[in-house]
Amino acid sequence: MALPFRKDLGDYKDLDEDELLGKLSESELKQLETVLDDLDPENALLPAGFRQKNQTSKSATGPFDRERLLSYLEKQALEHKDRDDYVPYTGEKKGRLPGLPALLID
Repeated sequence: MALPFRKDLGDYKDLDEDELLGKLSESELKQLETVLDDLDPENALLPAGFRQKNQTSKSATGPFDRERLLSYLEKQALEHKDRDDYVPYTGEKKGRLPGLPALLID
């Protein structure tokens, strides 16, 4: 039993996808991108680039200065107050009870 839509698929077997995408206008590409965004992101058969929206078209927020960032992070770390310990450290070792022979515990 042949499925009726199977015979039509042979016509599309040798299409060049890159050529088809190259002919699309900018607005058509945007429309195609919005359709692809609605696809299931958990689908393992989709290429990784289609599972998430393109986030690289955002404009830069400013120049990157590594030294300035590191000094800011260090300043924040020094200003941040450490949390108080609920049980103060006494140096007491826990384990065997004093006065009991080791044979009774093992």
